[in-house]
Amino acid sequence: MLSTHLLKLMVFGFIPFACMQKNVSADKTAAISSTKNGTAVPAEDLDVKNLETATLAGGCFWKMDACYQELSGVAKVAVGYAGGNLANPTYKQVCTRTTGHAETIEVQFDPKVVSYKTILEVFWQIHDATILNQEGNDRGDDYRSVVYYHSDAQRATAEAVKAQVNSSNLQGAPVVTTVEAFKNFYRAEDYHQNYYNLHQDEPYCATIVAAKVNKFMKLYHDSLKRNKVAKNTSTSNVFPDKIEKVVKTPEAWQKSLTKQQYYVLREKGTESPFKNAFWDNHEKGVYACAACQLPLFDADAKFESGTGWPSFYQAIRKNYVTEISDKSHGMTRVEVNCARCDGHLGHIFDDGPKPTGLRYCINSESLTFEKK
Repeated sequence: MLSTHLLKLMVFGFIPFACMQKNVSADKTAAISSTKNGTAVPAEDLDVKNLETATLAGGCFWKMDACYQELSGVAKVAVGYAGGNLANPTYKQVCTRTTGHAETIEVQFDPKVVSYKTILEVFWQIHDATILNQEGNDRGDDYRSVVYYHSDAQRATAEAVKAQVNSSNLQGAPVVTTVEAFKNFYRAEDYHQNYYNLHQDEPYCATIVAAKVNKFMKLYHDSLKRNKVAKNTSTSNVFPDKIEKVVKTPEAWQKSLTKQQYYVLREKGTESPFKNAFWDNHEKGVYACAACQLPLFDADAKFESGTGWPSFYQAIRKNYVTEISDKSHGMTRVEVNCARCDGHLGHIFDDGPKPTGLRYCINSESLTFEKK
């Protein structure tokens, strides 16, 4: 465990925090976390045969990866190294800053759902591109800001969006992002893929990456994959008495959910408090099951519990959720599941406000949200 003093030194840039933290994490996770073909986002009706590719370097690739995974229209995200001269570099080699490579993400997207222009607008919203070879507290040419274009059309779009960013003074100073022809991309080690979602409690993820992700999710709320799915189902205004069960194999659920959603909904996991999408969401709307889109909770029943998780004093319909005795972790609790797909939502307690006196403590990863 890092001391508070050391953590502060790292966070404020007196120690090269990112490389140090990633090397430590790599030793711990190389054997247990693997994503073979990039990080798949929840299933959408995408034209997978005509996907386009955006290759972007914008500081630590963990931050970029976590944000783009959530963007509607994105089919796959992979993190890696680009722009250098060494073939198939390792992370340790890139950290020596002698390879010429930058930490980079490769985003495969459906241009019919999300445009390349939007991909770039997100890019300049979620990283600080005003200082050469630095993004936040991460310093070195491996953290430089680059758009690697794959066509003349991408180059023109990148130059146009960059000019717009500068003319609007979006970042408070001119951006130093370079726009360069795509040269190469080498996929990073497996333990770097989907890193933030798998390691949200690690100091760097909890203090640095989470801030980027939360900013992104607020700025692009209506463009998040989870909210597009909820809106397209149009179920929030229809609350039938009877519901039909949804049954899938574990393999089918894995294809339709993100890794973190699968961990919560199908493996009964718990996300981190205060670092999730909806704990401080105050908008009016309906929260539905992220797995089957059954409407579960109305925002009017949401209240501030101080726990760091979304809390509700009642479900939309009592029969939309099921309650199961849970004696795991040496505690006796009542687990709450979605009645349609049996997905794990959270737990229910009897310390809530009137009129019910109940507190449904729910994981954000188990929910989607549709604004009224």
